[in-house]
Amino acid sequence: MSLFPAYGDGQPPAAGSAKETAKPEEEAPAKSANWKNNESYVQKHIEDVDMATQEAQPGSSSSSEDSEEEADKDRKEDVTKTKEMPRGKPLEFDASDEFYVDKKSNSAYRNISTLTKPTRPRYKTRMARLRDGNHKHRGFSRADSKLTLKNSRYVRKQLPAEALSEEEVSRLREQLTRSKVLVQREPEVLDHWLELHRLLNLNLDKANRLAVAEHQLHTLETALEHHPSNQQILRLYTDVANATYQASEVAARFEKMLKRNPFEYILWTNLIMVTQGNMARCRVPAVLRIYAYSMRRMHVGHTDEITRRFETTETDVIMLKLFHNCLLFLRQSGNINRMFSVIRLSMELNFPGLTMDCLEASAANEAPLIEFEEMVLSSGMPMPEIWTRVEKLRQAYCYLPYPILTESDSTEDFKGELDTERYMFSDDIVPYAHALKSPNNRLHLLLVVVQLTKMPLIRSSCLADKLNPCIDEFGETEAIELLFAVLADRHSYAVPASNYADCNAPMINLAKDMSVTPSFMPHFVGHDVYADTVSKLILKCSEAFSGEETKRRVFVILWLRFQRLLIVLHKLMGKLTTSYLKDTRKRIRDQISLEENRDVVRFYTELALCEFEGQDDNDNDNDNDKDKDKDSRFFSIFWKIISEKSAESGCISCPDIMHLYLVCAELLIQNRRKERAIEVLISLCVETHVTLDETSISSKQVIVESITSGMKLVAAELKALNTQPAEMALEEYFMPNKLLILLRALSLLDTLYDPRNLEVKKFLNDLQQRELGPEAAEACERRRFLREQVMEIQLLQLQLSISLSGDVDIYCGFSESKLEELLERGLDEFPRNMVFLQHWTSLKTILWHKQRGRFIRTKAGIASLAHLVIAAHSRFQSIEGNDAFSKDAIRVAVRNRLINLFQAYLPTNSSRSETEEEQYRVLRRNSIYWRLYMTCLSDTNATFQRSRDVLLMAIDECPWDKALLMEGGKVLPNEMAFLQDLMTEKEIRIFAVPEELNILRAQ
Repeated sequence: MSLFPAYGDGQPPAAGSAKETAKPEEEAPAKSANWKNNESYVQKHIEDVDMATQEAQPGSSSSSEDSEEEADKDRKEDVTKTKEMPRGKPLEFDASDEFYVDKKSNSAYRNISTLTKPTRPRYKTRMARLRDGNHKHRGFSRADSKLTLKNSRYVRKQLPAEALSEEEVSRLREQLTRSKVLVQREPEVLDHWLELHRLLNLNLDKANRLAVAEHQLHTLETALEHHPSNQQILRLYTDVANATYQASEVAARFEKMLKRNPFEYILWTNLIMVTQGNMARCRVPAVLRIYAYSMRRMHVGHTDEITRRFETTETDVIMLKLFHNCLLFLRQSGNINRMFSVIRLSMELNFPGLTMDCLEASAANEAPLIEFEEMVLSSGMPMPEIWTRVEKLRQAYCYLPYPILTESDSTEDFKGELDTERYMFSDDIVPYAHALKSPNNRLHLLLVVVQLTKMPLIRSSCLADKLNPCIDEFGETEAIELLFAVLADRHSYAVPASNYADCNAPMINLAKDMSVTPSFMPHFVGHDVYADTVSKLILKCSEAFSGEETKRRVFVILWLRFQRLLIVLHKLMGKLTTSYLKDTRKRIRDQISLEENRDVVRFYTELALCEFEGQDDNDNDNDNDKDKDKDSRFFSIFWKIISEKSAESGCISCPDIMHLYLVCAELLIQNRRKERAIEVLISLCVETHVTLDETSISSKQVIVESITSGMKLVAAELKALNTQPAEMALEEYFMPNKLLILLRALSLLDTLYDPRNLEVKKFLNDLQQRELGPEAAEACERRRFLREQVMEIQLLQLQLSISLSGDVDIYCGFSESKLEELLERGLDEFPRNMVFLQHWTSLKTILWHKQRGRFIRTKAGIASLAHLVIAAHSRFQSIEGNDAFSKDAIRVAVRNRLINLFQAYLPTNSSRSETEEEQYRVLRRNSIYWRLYMTCLSDTNATFQRSRDVLLMAIDECPWDKALLMEGGKVLPNEMAFLQDLMTEKEIRIFAVPEELNILRAQ
């Protein structure tokens, strides 16, 4: 047989084969020498029934009209016979053929005459291209309206324009020429350079994309010579470079630019991310070397003549940002021992004489670890599950480094331990810890340290911008505990916490799933050990500022808030016991009883709030007892402080006492004691102490006079605002502000007196337009912070008005529609405000697409995504399923909604909007986004291949994140060996070696 049977092998064709279908006069040559004639390409005229349905060839028609008519008649008769008697073609090949023969299909089976018209499916090709913007539909249809609505649902922009015409191209080329002339004539104008970059990106000459990118980079480098340190140009340069070249070449370009200007934070972060965020280049030591070099360069400062022109740059600010990112990288990569060692050394360098023994491991605290490990090893679970649980246990207990090697008795307890990586030497931590040049930046350093312990201390967007201004470079943090800022520092106590009950439960469940050890979350084993470490660290920070009273009080307040947060978390998770509450109360009272804390009124206010959070919810059910407020622990603290201060002086002037009055009034409002709250607020507005024995109700005239007096005090504070500096000190964010206290008191008093009164509401609106307007807030940090806080006061006023009077007419100024407008404006101006995010999450009267669209447009990073997930769960939480089927259906609906949300950000989504694309730049570097996505896929009927694809995509974006790899092993247990090898390759910290556990399990 021939190697190519289609060309023949010199043998005659078999009988009955396909070759017999050829005409006799077109016989194929039998000799193999004529191999160039391939019968497969010879057109064969097959006489069959189906051939009658085909049209005649153009050249085969006769010139005679009669012959054409006869041919048409014969063709119609053949078609009629075919429709009446559908039958298949006879077999044209048998088993004697040694190769497959392609034949045309029988067209008789293409017409199905057995189905009636209504039962035939209608196939609409336009539905397959519903999201195709270039597809033109025939006339108007519902698909067109849905397409337009869906595009305008999340982002207010026009549809993409069609291809440019020749006139537009010529016009743009003229603009390009004009822009090139303008940048040469007026290089100091920034807009000319930005316009030139935009026109070059259009690629009007249809050149090679690499050539266009190089032209853009050259133009941006020239622009940087005239506009050094410009943020817009630097971001454009880094984006174009990352999209054009490989990681190694991009790193070389950034290093070359940093030699000319070493004080560019954007260039440093992009240089770090080229290594840290690249799957092939990411290794923990390689990333840490860049951090060490960058912080060393900031510490050395301006040393040569090249950097003399950058002497105005404050290197401490850049070093603090790099320090934050470095510690965040250490925590995410599992190197928690080194992170705490760097924290200890940094505090000792910046505060000489401060001993940080609280950040050393204690054998007594780690004693329960052995018992838990033995239980897991003897459980008989699969090896991947055993390794995961032991790894989490050791990470929850062994997060602190061993003490410095000395001959003391305390180090004897750790001798013989297998984990040698917990011994930290000076070479391991010295490159990442430096003393700051200015003592004024030490408070910033300690606040960063406290925040990196997962303590949620940032509730304000202005404070978040001051501490962590750039969230789009590293994707913020993986600590889901930062969502608890609204629990540690509540917006107001006038509104009951039950208003947010539907959101608190999903928030707690989300934190349970996404939290990583070590953590103070009560559901973790060993949470008390970590909570004790954080408490001691905060107290050490207050001890570091023993000579500066205002800064010292900041950390004592944070410590009291942390104790209150722990009480709230235990209460929400059903783990609050009498013994725990008693121990917490004893710790707080012991701390306040110290000599330096005994006379600070603010600390007693925090103590009263801790007592309020620790009380049982059933205590507020009895409203008929008029003297119940005097019997409550927190009210007794208020009355005692008020009586002591009224004996000292009859006038209220201290902001701490004013804050105490305000909190007392809000708690009275929540306990439905309106008359008593009005008396306290009147005393605050007239700056006189309240009479404790007074039981009479204040008249309307007294209320109006007190509001007038309060307005005069506010006017005096606004006048004094012009004399204050534009930049706020960090400690001012945690201290009570007299202007804000008076505005809040006036709002509460006006609402309690008459919810329909518009005097204070109009005053707040005028204040937001004049003294605290957008232009003034943009130029002044202090006015921007006050504008944000006044928006929170307006939010409180609207909420309290609705709770007291219901949803009244819109003309009264406090309907629910006004509430939504205020929240949208607040999230647009202050996207990282946790109060606005929480309130927008709790709204259930608006449509889902509107709620989701607002979260997508909010540039808050992972905070907006987390609140969107909470909103999705809270909407379905109120639906109670009576059977298991309803509960499963609700759960599947929530998961599908979340999966659709996660997929909307991905680059694979062809209909992704510009806003979603911009948000993905922040979310793609955050492990919480990917972990939530994989968790949703694991709870649905998604295939393992789909989950694996998402895991690989996540690893490609965040190859350094240990929590992500651990979550991948939980979702895909069969990939555990691969993930462990990846951790070893990237040198991510592993506390439990699998081989060690294999030996321990066998024993």
